[in-house]
Amino acid sequence: MNVSFVQAVPLLWLVGAVALELWGTYLLKLSDGMTRRLTGAGGVLLVMGAFGALAQAIKGMDLSVAYAVWGGVGLVATAVIGALAFGQRIAPAGWLGILLVVAGVVALKLM
Repeated sequence: MNVSFVQAVPLLWLVGAVALELWGTYLLKLSDGMTRRLTGAGGVLLVMGAFGALAQAIKGMDLSVAYAVWGGVGLVATAVIGALAFGQRIAPAGWLGILLVVAGVVALKLM
């Protein structure tokens, strides 16, 4: 697969958007409903940064693909983080839903 620098830049912005979203959401959970204000403010700033990075990504790629990848990867990674960091469990039906989201993102990218 040969990807030029011009094609890689939007992808890098998208990876950054996903990372910022995950860290922001993690901090929001740690903020305990914003009772830990500094942690909550950090989470909000990171989520805002995620939207900024997503805005940069969609300058060079299809909106539908960028948003689907951002949302899909965010959903799966957040579920894993919730399980590992907070002991949250997902019912089998929930895993089926996550699988359907991933399948939808893959289908969208292939079309």
